[in-house]
Amino acid sequence: MLFLNKHAIQKIDPDIIQTAVEQAYRMMLNQDYNMPDRMHIADRQNTLLLMPCFSESFFAVKLVWVFPQAQQHGQPAVNGVMVLSDNVSGQPLAIMDGAAVTAQRTGAVGGLGVKLLAPETVSTAGVLGAGVQGLSQARYLLFNRKIKTLYIYDLYKESAISMKRALKKEYPNVEYVITGNSNQLVENSRVIIAATTSSKPLFEVTPDVVTGKIFISIGSFRPDMQEFPDAVIENADDIFVDTMFAVKESGDIAIPLNNHSVTKNRIKEFAGLLEKNTYPETSTVFFKSVGMALFDLTVSSAIYQLAVENNIGQVLDF
Repeated sequence: MLFLNKHAIQKIDPDIIQTAVEQAYRMMLNQDYNMPDRMHIADRQNTLLLMPCFSESFFAVKLVWVFPQAQQHGQPAVNGVMVLSDNVSGQPLAIMDGAAVTAQRTGAVGGLGVKLLAPETVSTAGVLGAGVQGLSQARYLLFNRKIKTLYIYDLYKESAISMKRALKKEYPNVEYVITGNSNQLVENSRVIIAATTSSKPLFEVTPDVVTGKIFISIGSFRPDMQEFPDAVIENADDIFVDTMFAVKESGDIAIPLNNHSVTKNRIKEFAGLLEKNTYPETSTVFFKSVGMALFDLTVSSAIYQLAVENNIGQVLDF
């Protein structure tokens, strides 16, 4: 069995990860998978998620635990373990750092959202939240678009500074602006990505500020979490979700539905965009991702196959 730690996973070409995410969406269109509902177990403010999925060749199970206060103890908010097995023989093939897989595949989900929804001419963007996932979202954003100015906001300024330093090494030609005001970030950015565990909207906004922008919500994975105010979804021309589980799982969808700010028939699955060649450049768009085990399956299998071909990772006796 192969063991892959976060350092090995972080070195994988982002194009491989994003292609694997796109493959997951195509499998959704073809219904070529078996994905049971994931299990959420809450313990006070902390959450454990169990996420299984099966394809013809592989099956994967990910255990993820989210501890929003972990940063106070010097730990990332998200930890986990990913197990990939052969779906013909049942043989365990690999065990991976689940947090690293999550960061990469979720970054690629946001990145593919940018690729399909944001105009190629977009030059300004902002990331709300400078944790592990915020950094991953920024990396895939910059991989997909030639952003000139990237705004960064986090409650902890030190985290924003650390994120800026990491990105500057990889994309030195981008201007990075750390802002202490989330409203300012939204006003100055054409693409706004949120990757937080906030229980209330991160900013206040008027309809005229929302118009013509792309909003991507990554962090809110429980019904009591909401990153964007209702005004964003109210004024969106199109509303997309990676999976319809988001209607119940994320407060960014569930709360506006409950408030009658939006009706369920306006919500579309993102996979349908793969069948379109172009998307209107002036549209106001809201995309909510809660993630799904199918992403983990396609990404972990792509990582495993690349690792075997290139002798990456450590072989363990099982």
